[in-house]
Amino acid sequence: MKHRRYLLIYILSGLFVFCSCKTKSSSQLGNAYYPKVRLHLNPEGKDGLITVSPGNSLLSLKGDTIAIVNWWNSLGKEQSQAVLAVNGWETEQQSVDNGYKLTCSQPRSGLSFQVDLTVKGDVLTVCIPSTGITEKGEARLKSIRLLPGFGSTREGDKGYLVIPKDVGLLCNFRNKKPGEYDIPVYGFNNCNMPLFGIVRDKSGCAGIITGGQFDAKLHVTLNSGVQGIYSVDPVFTLRSFTKENRLPEDVTVEYHFLGKEEAGWFGVAKRYREYNTEYRKIQPLRDRVKKSPALEYSAQALEVRMRMGVKPVPTPVLEQTPENEPPIRVFLTFKKLQDIFGEFHNQGIDKTEFCVVGWHSGGHDGRFPQLFPVEQAFGGEEELREAIAQGQSLGYQIVSHDCYDDSYRISKDWNEENIRKKPDGQLWKGSKYAGGQSYNLCRNQAYEVFAKRDEPRVRELGFKGVHYNDVLSIVGPYPCYDPKHPATRRQDAEASNKILALSKEIFGGVQSEGPLDFAATVLDRVLYITIHSKKAPVMELPYADEMVPLYPAVYHGTLLYNIWNDCVNTGPGNEFYLKNIEYGGMPVAYFYGHFWLDPDKNWLGDRDLRYDDKEGLLKAVNGLRDVYGDLQKLKHLQMEFIEGHNQLAEGVFETVYSNGERVIVNYNDTPFHAALGEEVPARGFKLIKKRN
Repeated sequence: MKHRRYLLIYILSGLFVFCSCKTKSSSQLGNAYYPKVRLHLNPEGKDGLITVSPGNSLLSLKGDTIAIVNWWNSLGKEQSQAVLAVNGWETEQQSVDNGYKLTCSQPRSGLSFQVDLTVKGDVLTVCIPSTGITEKGEARLKSIRLLPGFGSTREGDKGYLVIPKDVGLLCNFRNKKPGEYDIPVYGFNNCNMPLFGIVRDKSGCAGIITGGQFDAKLHVTLNSGVQGIYSVDPVFTLRSFTKENRLPEDVTVEYHFLGKEEAGWFGVAKRYREYNTEYRKIQPLRDRVKKSPALEYSAQALEVRMRMGVKPVPTPVLEQTPENEPPIRVFLTFKKLQDIFGEFHNQGIDKTEFCVVGWHSGGHDGRFPQLFPVEQAFGGEEELREAIAQGQSLGYQIVSHDCYDDSYRISKDWNEENIRKKPDGQLWKGSKYAGGQSYNLCRNQAYEVFAKRDEPRVRELGFKGVHYNDVLSIVGPYPCYDPKHPATRRQDAEASNKILALSKEIFGGVQSEGPLDFAATVLDRVLYITIHSKKAPVMELPYADEMVPLYPAVYHGTLLYNIWNDCVNTGPGNEFYLKNIEYGGMPVAYFYGHFWLDPDKNWLGDRDLRYDDKEGLLKAVNGLRDVYGDLQKLKHLQMEFIEGHNQLAEGVFETVYSNGERVIVNYNDTPFHAALGEEVPARGFKLIKKRN
């Protein structure tokens, strides 16, 4: 990381005004290596605050208590308290290197936990070690909200909260209906990164949850109380019910303080990008493509998905057997795949990564986890092999779509032993798809029993490239309570990554459906960052004022992505198409993306590609030629980081890349003239090269 200005941090013990500290005088801690870092504890303080001063810029971040604790008492009744002296909490303080260790205890409940506060550079780290938690009585901890209200501000102040939901949301400090909201870290359409931010005028803070993120939520407070308080802070679930084992890992948050030049949502994103590089060792695409020809190809290619066929959705039969299984609706055959490859080649669309969806036994979502034999309704195994070989002979990359999330009773691999279990032992049900009622595989079992067995067999069919594993990075992670293969949420995520890493090793690259950050150490490509629902628009959320490319600012140059489901099958001039370009996304095309019988349930864009006859195929491929042309203009930028994003005028936005090039997107019906005279076409974009 680049050099940071050091922190001057005063922890005035009003933060600890709840405590009966044994130390009665104020204390300071200096450090030889970081001589400008001081922690100052003042047990006589009355203000109840932490004040952080990075350099000469004062950023006052206040917190009235170290935590709010939820627990079940001896009667099983849930209680919630701030850790304050008035509530019977006591705190002892001990100096450690670069900070302090606090022990917070409440004699009447028998609860106690340790909080470590340390400073290095301009980063304050707050950690509750799992070994520092005790429950001596019958009370059982449920959750801890750490530093509640830290950095809070008031109604009407300049600035905003940064929330990693969708591509990125900002919440301004004004005109909000009072309320409090918990947004889970991870899970479907929740926070896709363990990150949050507070920007106050010319200063700010990036919060990175580095421990306990799989069991965390962001608590967002809007216009609360007489003063109209706004804040965002983490809540850690230590157990979900009284008899569950307590979370066995430390919960840790790093607060990175941003100076004037960094203070903004982009500064929050960049700090996390740097953290990913330094601590998670995530390598940029420009380095990874040198080791993976498959990824190098994918980074320059149009992504085209082709659904072979599917049983009726919604299904008329929830628990299917060979006798009552609905017939497959055949959309494509393996012979038709050869026609598609040939037509793309004839029309000059050269670099394309084709993903074959639903070639398995029973069609798409038909009999998972069973993949084989190759479905005969589409032509069988030999015709699939022929199609793959023919596409590859034309220079295309042909990859498979697999799934290790769902299990159906119709599957020959059905075994309740492999299903994720609820705390009461019941099977964990998923959604209802083509195969009927789905049941969620325990991810450890999915890896050990099915992925290890089947991924090599799929590769042997001829598939090679950035292989697609469905679902793994868009939902969960979830716990499993089966005593034969129990798993925490962290272990569930780790098992998902094992599946993805196995695919990457076997096929040359790996992609999955969603953006969940735990998979970023393994993934190469993401189908979409968010699935939008027309019934619940994201910008109608009470904490959503502005959308910004937070996720792209973190991951462009590291992951290939398309931003939204709305962008699938869009073309030049379309608003979603332009937004995908503005945010650095890559286009995705889909044959038979619409497969639900109810048209209103289809979510993959407003337009579908079909090959019902030769004319339909010609039209579909011809419609992608301009998309492919735009991709050729911009594909080199996939190797670059996003280094800035600005609004130049109403309906005109600029994205700045690390090679000095800029892309200006114009959503207006009239051309836009940039500062140096470049004309950006109406409802179009312009790539501006770096000037010498």
